[in-house]
Amino acid sequence: MVRLVVAALVIFGMSGCTADPPPVAAAPAERVRPVMASAPRASAPRAIVVTGPVTVEEQLDVVALRAGVIVAMPVDVDSEVEKNQVMARLDARQLEADRATAEHKAESVDADLKNWESELQVKEADLRRAEAMHKAGISTQEAYDHSVYEVTASKYEVERQRGDELSAKDNVRSIDLELEKTQIVAPFRGVVSQRYVRQGQYVTVGEKLFRVVGRSSLEVRFTLPAKDARLLRRGDVVTVSATADFGESTPASVTHLSPVVDPGSGTIEVVATVKDRLPGLIPGTIASIRIAGAR
Repeated sequence: MVRLVVAALVIFGMSGCTADPPPVAAAPAERVRPVMASAPRASAPRAIVVTGPVTVEEQLDVVALRAGVIVAMPVDVDSEVEKNQVMARLDARQLEADRATAEHKAESVDADLKNWESELQVKEADLRRAEAMHKAGISTQEAYDHSVYEVTASKYEVERQRGDELSAKDNVRSIDLELEKTQIVAPFRGVVSQRYVRQGQYVTVGEKLFRVVGRSSLEVRFTLPAKDARLLRRGDVVTVSATADFGESTPASVTHLSPVVDPGSGTIEVVATVKDRLPGLIPGTIASIRIAGAR
């Protein structure tokens, strides 16, 4: 009996060890929020800095229009000149003598013309009288024909004298033009920036005498790679300085963009008008130009 009880207990214990443990409630899983990748921050547009010469639209080398010796030079470098102001004079004594001769010739031809015009009036009066006498039967046909020929010849002589008069006057005007060429005048209001000759020097036709710079606005000319052409439009403003560090600068408005790309360099030409004149920003110097980045 006792053995049976012990066996039953053993069996009961073994069955308890092999039984599944009671289920345990699992903890709820933590919700994970998706992390959105932030968009990269756009970098500030990069400015472009280029260089180019400073120019002025009214800038001209004045040349000699005839050969001669400079006998007067009332201006020099840095002289301010007005339009048509005399800057130098060439020796004109021979031309002045030639003009006096030509003028006397013109006056003589004019006198001859007046004489022939008077002669024509006399011949025409004679013709009218001869015609009346011929109709009245007082004079012969030959006398009448002679009067007609006289009038015709006088008319031809008057026309010849008128041609001579025009030629003589044209000769005077031609000498006057040459005399004007002995006066070297300023083409516009400005400043003499260079003087290439000196008083007493003999100059030839086409030889440079002065360089005159006008008072118009300054311009800067520069080039841009074709890929950067989109950065500028006509009317846009760039920054111009006489120094590379842009310590002192002035705005400039774009007035010209080349419509074509230079095939050799792959660039376009740009012209901008400078608003204010700065120290060191003078024609012939190289300026620094800063262009804002992409729009």
